[in-house]
Amino acid sequence: MNPSQITAFEKLLKTGFCPDPESTLSPFLNGLAHPTLDKTGWVISHRLLKLRHQLSTIQETTAAILATQTQYRNPWLKILAARAKEAGTLSDQGALVQLVTNLGPAASWVEQTLNESCLTPTRFTEQERRLLGVSAEQAQALPMLTRIMAAAAQCISFKNQPLPEIAPIDPAGIRTDINWCPGRLLNLPGKHADTGFILSGSGENQPQSDTMTWVLANPWIFLLAAITYAQDSWKAESRGGLLLELPPGQAAHQPSEIQVLVMGHQGDELQCGTLADLIFRVLDHLNMGIFDLMPSPSELNTCLTPMISSILQNRVWQYREGMSGEQGTYEIHPEFSDECYRIAGARSFNRHGQNIRQAIRFQAEQMRAENRSIK
Repeated sequence: MNPSQITAFEKLLKTGFCPDPESTLSPFLNGLAHPTLDKTGWVISHRLLKLRHQLSTIQETTAAILATQTQYRNPWLKILAARAKEAGTLSDQGALVQLVTNLGPAASWVEQTLNESCLTPTRFTEQERRLLGVSAEQAQALPMLTRIMAAAAQCISFKNQPLPEIAPIDPAGIRTDINWCPGRLLNLPGKHADTGFILSGSGENQPQSDTMTWVLANPWIFLLAAITYAQDSWKAESRGGLLLELPPGQAAHQPSEIQVLVMGHQGDELQCGTLADLIFRVLDHLNMGIFDLMPSPSELNTCLTPMISSILQNRVWQYREGMSGEQGTYEIHPEFSDECYRIAGARSFNRHGQNIRQAIRFQAEQMRAENRSIK
């Protein structure tokens, strides 16, 4: 159990990337992480991120990755087999049933190892203490080993489903097709990535030259702009549409939440959720996600507040007061709309960003269809 491997896996889980210039990590990470285009490193995937959230710690997840290889898995299976035998001798079989249930698909591995069961220390006690806090044969390690082995079985199921290579992000954001590709992850607003493979940015760096450059270089700002760009394109068709409405009692320039309403072909409006709900659906449609902890819709709405304030201030969005008792709404600012149809904007929003625009509209229509069926 190579300490450098443990360090690499922990780095991957903490930052979303780990270098691998010699491709020594391929047996562990094929199917679990995206190889970089030049095959000199690995980028965390949705699969591995989901697994990380299922386990208690990064260290347990690292152990699960190691356990995909028989030389590390087998000694731990022998210990688990011994614990299963112990549980089987108890008058109350509840402990054995619980152990088998928690092992999930890994229970069959333990069953096959019953004849080799033992509780002697393995060759990896130093590394086990690093990952588990105790050596594997200790009773305190049983719950951790159980979770690790169940996760390892899940990891192995992905081995024949390799993930596509992923390119470094374009820091200028011009190539939106590269930055917003399947498998890409975004940091939450305000959090910055330590790698060139995860999108990040809060929009705090105000425009120094032109607004379009600032929008494209800040992924969350770009996504908000893309939503109103798709809204504007849809509106021009006069067949349905998307409304971003300010709820009652909120400040227009610092809303803690924006309501999403979707119009039918006859102009009837249906409230379908919040801006965060739409964003989650769009990211899922694009096979993208958020690194590393998925926020709730209310948490994401709160994170969006300062950015909405910023895009209003910088004339990317505009707020229109409601008439005759109606609530006010947000839409693309006419000045920025013009920029989107010039060469630089059209390239990123239209040509390279077509999949994003389509995802926004499709998911808005799906939200309407689902809410209509409920009502």
